Amino acid sequence: MGATATTSTRSKVIQLITGFTLSLVLLSAVGRYVLEPRDRTRCHGMLNDGWWLEENYTKWQPSGCMPHTYSPKEISNCLSHSRVLYIGDSIMREQFYSMTKFVQGIETKGPLHIDRKYHSKELGMSYEFWWDPYINSTRTWEMLNATDPTNRPSLLVIGSGVWYMRHLKERYFDEWRVVVDRVMTAVQESNRVADAVMLSPVEIPQFDLLNDVRRETMTMDKITKMNNYLKAKEPTLQPQTPFVIPFTWNEICSSTVNVTKDGLHYLPGVTAVQANMALNYRCNDLLPKQFPFESTCCTHYPTPAWYQNTILLFFLFFVPIGFYVLSNGSHLKFMRRFYPSETPVLASLFIFGLGVVYMYFGDRTHLFGKALKSFHADQFTWLMIATLFGGLVSLRTKKEGDQGFLNRAQTDEWKGWMQIIILVYHFLGASQTPGIYNAIRVLVAAYLFQTGYGHFFFFYKKADFGIVRVLNVMVRLNLLTFVLMYVMDTNYLSYYFTPLVTFWFGVIWITMYIGHGANKIVWFVLLKMVIMGVLTGVFIHLPGVLEGTFDILEFLFNIHWDAADWRFRLALDAWIVYGGMFFALATIKFSEYKLHEHRLWTIFKILSVIVSALAMAWYFNFELSQPNKKAYTVYQPYISWIPILAFVVLRNCHVRLRNTTSGFYEFIGKCSLETFIGQFHMWLAADTKGLLIVLTDPTWAQGFGWWFNLAISSCVFLLVCYYLNQTTGDITKWIVTPAKKENNNDGQVRLPQQQQQTNDEQDVPLLPTSSSQQENDDNKPEQSALLGDEDEEAWGSNNNTPKQSRWRRWMCLICGDLRLKTIVFLVCMGIINRFC
Repeated sequence: MGATATTSTRSKVIQLITGFTLSLVLLSAVGRYVLEPRDRTRCHGMLNDGWWLEENYTKWQPSGCMPHTYSPKEISNCLSHSRVLYIGDSIMREQFYSMTKFVQGIETKGPLHIDRKYHSKELGMSYEFWWDPYINSTRTWEMLNATDPTNRPSLLVIGSGVWYMRHLKERYFDEWRVVVDRVMTAVQESNRVADAVMLSPVEIPQFDLLNDVRRETMTMDKITKMNNYLKAKEPTLQPQTPFVIPFTWNEICSSTVNVTKDGLHYLPGVTAVQANMALNYRCNDLLPKQFPFESTCCTHYPTPAWYQNTILLFFLFFVPIGFYVLSNGSHLKFMRRFYPSETPVLASLFIFGLGVVYMYFGDRTHLFGKALKSFHADQFTWLMIATLFGGLVSLRTKKEGDQGFLNRAQTDEWKGWMQIIILVYHFLGASQTPGIYNAIRVLVAAYLFQTGYGHFFFFYKKADFGIVRVLNVMVRLNLLTFVLMYVMDTNYLSYYFTPLVTFWFGVIWITMYIGHGANKIVWFVLLKMVIMGVLTGVFIHLPGVLEGTFDILEFLFNIHWDAADWRFRLALDAWIVYGGMFFALATIKFSEYKLHEHRLWTIFKILSVIVSALAMAWYFNFELSQPNKKAYTVYQPYISWIPILAFVVLRNCHVRLRNTTSGFYEFIGKCSLETFIGQFHMWLAADTKGLLIVLTDPTWAQGFGWWFNLAISSCVFLLVCYYLNQTTGDITKWIVTPAKKENNNDGQVRLPQQQQQTNDEQDVPLLPTSSSQQENDDNKPEQSALLGDEDEEAWGSNNNTPKQSRWRRWMCLICGDLRLKTIVFLVCMGIINRFC
């Protein structure tokens, strides 16, 4: 009793701390958004701050956003006026070369102090460089005065300062300031200078690499004075032509070591990043506003569509009004028909909605920053150590008897540690590391193995193939994904785990339902599995089948799914579900025939442990020896069962191992579905392409700040997922289970009590379990029959009730029949989808 109270208190304290953290994160984010109006598109951050993610200077992270890497076609589509113009000194010339190389290879040899011009016939693009180190030539001023607006550049980049310091001695600042003021005046008085103008800050060189003359004339004091003038002047401007000063260009240069020829001119790897920032400023807001939203610098998220607004308003306004309706008098009685009859269900809808709204504001607004992923082996190692530590310190052993083979606590634990590893894998972007990618593929296969094992076990033991069971699984698996694909305007298949387990549950149900009266005959069940394996193999691998199916869905319901990507997902684990089903059958027969009582069982158990250990060692040696991911994926469908079965044997080889589980892993396992889906928008960002930055100042998310952001975002993420798990289960029960009228003293309608599940009845499916209690979500066959009889009782068997209208009778018929209600819902969603 004391231990239970202590656990409950600890749980409440953790919830309070994480709840406070979430509140603080939200308040800080809103405060920053209000107080920093210049950075509401994350453009100011991109142009002023950033840092290198890789030691070899290949990936630049702007502050608070994710940049886009442009293809030649995207550049051409953006720069519709087909002209890019650089004006300035040799520093601008080097950046001009990098900008031009985005489109085509160019020859950069030859005289230095000359104009350059390149033209791409294929893309209709022209790139020009005007050698004008003082920005004072006649044609420059004619261009700035917009005497020929029909030929204005799509992007104009101007840079100077070095020659002023080098050649004008004490007059350098006054002369330079006059030129800068003229440029700023031009963009302030006219909107015809260019589509966008960028004025380069004065570059900070690497002084120790400069020659003696340059080191003497180009001092840090001079550069600081000139750049401070630019920083003071820029906020006072109200330009008609879009105009910025990208101070981040100096950050890009000054934070590098030994990537310059002479201390002044940087190598193409650096200047290419500077040029790419120019394209991000000019073009990002012109990119298609569609999923996935992986470019978040200098861009506005699209205005929510009607269906997004409808769902958000439903959760934020309609549901809260329901509390008032249910708690007030009869004058609002007419509105009660639009709400659940029980306040706890309404509360679950509200909490679920808050989680969805949090994901929307996290990943479809600039309320939070986003960052690029970057894989570092040391980070991965430390996170794996932390995962192991969390599992070990929360180990607990149940002493009352044998908890059983693959018991509920063990399968929750299994799902939990696998989910953590998958989350870390996604967070670090480790997919380009074959040794990690290959192992992760087995973890996904293990989830599907559990799906096959658990659902086969249930259907074989309980023989409940009714609509209640099917909807209970389908709604539980798909509710969060269904809502998110509309709220986030994404694609159902993009949340690939949900459609995977949904597809395979359907396959298992069909396999077990057909001829279910003979399911106790082993050869018959095996024959059904073989036939279904052939059919699913044809469906997955035969060219044209998936394409034809998706074409029909597109024609009828405006559903756009990628057949090639889905074939890849299905084919990777095409046989492991059948492996799980076969293993479940073998486990059942093993128990029925009591083979564990055989005199040779001890010898067999020892041999199986030895073989499993060798199999596990062989697998890791094999997957690590593969040259790349593509080579490994050829073998994945045929060998994934080896490490999975080896793990199952090793994990269950002794009663103490079966009875010992990790509370931390169990907790994650119970909400594994929510963590897998929720990570897309509230731990990761940009539809999993990046990371969510919950720190108020995005520049903190580097170095130690990266770990701090990970800790804070993880706390918030797990808290939201925990409540999504709780509320999704409640909402599923409300949707699937019709209300049964009972005569209570208070006259209220109540749901029938559900029985608790015992160890003997455990079905062990891959369904998320409640974190607060072990509930039986599986209605017995007799319960299904009872629910079928309730319709007549609920909808008017009382002869004293007034005669209902035809419309109401039809509505009662639809609402009272789960099959009919499901069909009507799917048809209605298909019709609605045509307008989305």
